[in-house]
Amino acid sequence: MGRRKIKMEKVQDTNTKQVTFSKRRLGLFKKAGELATLCNAEVGIMVFSPGNKPYPYGSPSFGLVAERYNNESEDSDGCETSRNGRANRARQEKKISKRLNTIMEQVEAEKKRGEDLQNQLETAGEEEFDKPIEELSLEELKEYEAKMMNMHGKIQGNISHMQVSSTLVILSKDTKSN
Repeated sequence: MGRRKIKMEKVQDTNTKQVTFSKRRLGLFKKAGELATLCNAEVGIMVFSPGNKPYPYGSPSFGLVAERYNNESEDSDGCETSRNGRANRARQEKKISKRLNTIMEQVEAEKKRGEDLQNQLETAGEEEFDKPIEELSLEELKEYEAKMMNMHGKIQGNISHMQVSSTLVILSKDTKSN
């Protein structure tokens, strides 16, 4: 049995309608895949069956294509037009805001920790090393050097941590302003 011309009219029989839907849907998805392959296009198609079941197809994926479409339409309109877009944006802003607050708390904690370390450094071994450095024994000088090296390492670690935190704060502000 070869191909024959099918009259374009609504199919009445439910079984025939389901078979026709399945075959045509697969054909549509095949053509969409060919278009994506030949033209390196991003394609997204959503088809609902007669039973109202959704059948998505996308290349690379329907979700990515739909997200790109939503982002493009938001940018071109100058405002968000869909409820989902606003909800997604609100979730993103809340997440970024929460992350920023966490980072700011960490920065404040590091500042306080730095102040505490500075106080410890200023008062470290004051009782032990009240005498001028020239009067210290070799043993005391080695102990003093070890304490200074230890304190220096802690300070360097705090500086690195604060730099990372401040970079994250700057990135969060950039993301929030976009």
